[in-house]
Amino acid sequence: MQDIYRGSILEIKVRQLGIGGGYLMKKMLLFLLTVLLLFALCACSSSSTTYTIEKHGRNFEVNLENNTIFDGKYTYQYTFSGDSSSYSIDIIYPNGSIYYWNHSGNSGHGGWSDDYNENLYVAGDILCDIVIEKAPETSNSGKVIAIIFLLGIGVFNTAAPSVAWYLEYGWRYKNAEPSDFALGLNRVGGIIAIIVGVFIIFLS
Repeated sequence: MQDIYRGSILEIKVRQLGIGGGYLMKKMLLFLLTVLLLFALCACSSSSTTYTIEKHGRNFEVNLENNTIFDGKYTYQYTFSGDSSSYSIDIIYPNGSIYYWNHSGNSGHGGWSDDYNENLYVAGDILCDIVIEKAPETSNSGKVIAIIFLLGIGVFNTAAPSVAWYLEYGWRYKNAEPSDFALGLNRVGGIIAIIVGVFIIFLS
């Protein structure tokens, strides 16, 4: 009975603040569209499978789909397994020779086949450095949670500052109304949360 009473008070208070069901639906749709747009932009920015990188004064073209590196003359095949902190790389040269490197934590070890010749082709350590440039992060689940939380709080506080204020403070007092300054702070805080969330997206 007490829970029903509290729910009724919250519903009445939300209506008093001018937030109807349709209004909340519009804000939820706005939130969902914003999240989808941001992730779409992030996906587009990282969808390219080919990029160019400069190492030691030379340009290399890397194809992430075919796992190849082109130095302008020769094409090198590579295999990569692991993440940015622990990984194994094999570089296969045009003549069939192999350079490999295994890394774990702060140390690593590697070697090469008998027919490996770094005077004929690009040195294996340089090609490994190129591969590592796009190595996947160890784990980004924490970033995803942080992004969703920041965008959710940000959009909600910006779109419905009165409801956000009531859920945080207003329910504690009887017949309390938020000041314009309090609503402004909620909106500013929401905008900052959205900016931080977007910043984390593009950093990842």
